[in-house]
Amino acid sequence: MSERRYAAWRGIFYRHGHIALAVVGLLAWSRLGPGLASVLLLPAWAFAGQLIFAGSFEAARLRRGAWLGQYLHASSPWHRRLRGGLFMILSHQLLGLLLALLLLVQLRLLSPVAWLALLLATLTLGWLQAILRRRMARHVVAAYIPSLTRRLLVWPVGGLLALLLMFLALWLPQPYLVGLAWEEALLRHVSTASGGTLLGFFERLAQAVELTQYWAMQNAVTRAGIDDWMVLIGWLVLLLSQSAFAWAFVRLLVGVDALCGRLTQRPESGREEST
Repeated sequence: MSERRYAAWRGIFYRHGHIALAVVGLLAWSRLGPGLASVLLLPAWAFAGQLIFAGSFEAARLRRGAWLGQYLHASSPWHRRLRGGLFMILSHQLLGLLLALLLLVQLRLLSPVAWLALLLATLTLGWLQAILRRRMARHVVAAYIPSLTRRLLVWPVGGLLALLLMFLALWLPQPYLVGLAWEEALLRHVSTASGGTLLGFFERLAQAVELTQYWAMQNAVTRAGIDDWMVLIGWLVLLLSQSAFAWAFVRLLVGVDALCGRLTQRPESGREEST
C-alpha cells in the first residue's frame, strides 16, 4: 500500500510539480526585502513575462491553426503565411510583460490571507485539468489535448479567482478615508518603504490606484459633494484590478505548464502533431 501511495504522489508531482514550484517562486518573490526585490525586478519581470507569453502564444497559435485548417488547404502557401509571425509574437510579448509587471507588483502588496485564494485557484486548476484531459481523451486528437485543456481553463479559474479576490478586498479591513481629500488620503497611506527605485514607483502607483477606489466608494456614500458615478468608478476599478491580477496569475500558471510540456515533449508527439 505504501508503494502504491508513493507512486501516486510521485505521479501527482510529475504532472503538477512545475506549477507548485511556480507558486512557491511567486511566494518567495512577495516576501523579499525591498532592496533585493528592486535588484531582481528586471530579471523576474523578464522571466515571468516569458512564462505568460508561452501560454498566451500557444493559445493564439491553436486558435489560428483551427481557423486555417477549416478554410485553407494544407498545401496552400497562405497556410504558412497566416499561421502567425512576428506581429503575433510581439503583441503577445507585450501582453506578457504588462501582465507580469502587474502580477509582480500586486504580489508584494497582497494580504497574506489572499494567498489562500491563490492556493485554491492553483488546486482548482490542477483538478479541472485532470478531469478535462480524461474527458477529452475520447474526442480530441491526443497531440492537442494538453494545449486545448490549458486554453479552456483560463477563464473559469481566472473568474473564480477574481471573485475570491473581490470578496477578500471587501472583507479585509480598509483604511478609513471618510472626510479626507484625495491628495491627503494618498499622502497618509501610500508607503515609501521601497524608496526611489523602479519597483518602489510601481508599488506606489498600485497603492494609489487601490486607495483611489476605496476613497471613491467610502466618500460617495457619506458625502453629498461626490457624485454617485464615483461609486460606479470605484467598483469598476476594483473589478478590473482584481480581474487583471487573477488573469495574470492564471496565465502564468498555464504558461509554466505549456513551457514544461513543450520542453518534455517526446519526438513521437511532435510527429503526431505535424501529421
